[in-house]
Amino acid sequence: MNIVGRLINKHNQRYAVAAKDLLKKNPKWDYHIHTTFTDGKATIEELVNRAIKIGLTRIIFTEHTEPWMAKDSDWFGEYVELITYYRDKHKGEIEIFIGIEAPAIDYEKGLQMTEEMERNTEFILGAAHRYPDMGNRKVKDLTTEEAVEFEFNTLMALSNNDRIDSIAHIGATCAKYCASFPMELSRKIIRNATKNGIAVEINHTYHRPLTSFLQVCIEENAYLTLGSNAHRLQDIGKVSKELSEIHPLC
Repeated sequence: MNIVGRLINKHNQRYAVAAKDLLKKNPKWDYHIHTTFTDGKATIEELVNRAIKIGLTRIIFTEHTEPWMAKDSDWFGEYVELITYYRDKHKGEIEIFIGIEAPAIDYEKGLQMTEEMERNTEFILGAAHRYPDMGNRKVKDLTTEEAVEFEFNTLMALSNNDRIDSIAHIGATCAKYCASFPMELSRKIIRNATKNGIAVEINHTYHRPLTSFLQVCIEENAYLTLGSNAHRLQDIGKVSKELSEIHPLC
């Protein structure tokens, strides 16, 4: 099976775009959106209305799966129901999908999500949040060397994990709490994900400037998903907007 074939997920939906094609077109998509079900500041209805207003053609809600971030213990059913409702309501105006952002919990294929989540979600964004094998330590207490190693090992595991559709914000946790993540290590992760038919996210919040990350993805023939890491209403669509302003790199 070729790379493009593997990038069509179990719902027969192709979510990714070839990195090189972003030099020629700018999909009006956002695949990294959080809501009031966890740490977002806007409701699903508000975000859908905003997405339509600014001209997005496809969005995927990617709520956190960590239990301590949820508003209550049985949130997921209501989350699915609301997304389904607004998808039907706005059919023909915008495509809306059910997604989650699920962190790796080991260096194999373990993800922090329930069977219900995996069964009912249409897009899984795999993430390195709290690294496996850290015990009771916090990321901010790691040395630079430890953080880089944990980040790399966690993301490499995700790049081999066929349960996910895309890898979220490569290098972000390490950069947020400890030190910038080396681009040469990002390249290795991107290369392995591409080999395995897994997309990588270009993230407006963490991949600054976008052009540097995009260039590596182009060189590695990667497939990308677009994410604004939106937690506020005004965040949605930022990745698409910035990509539209990038001059061709070649």
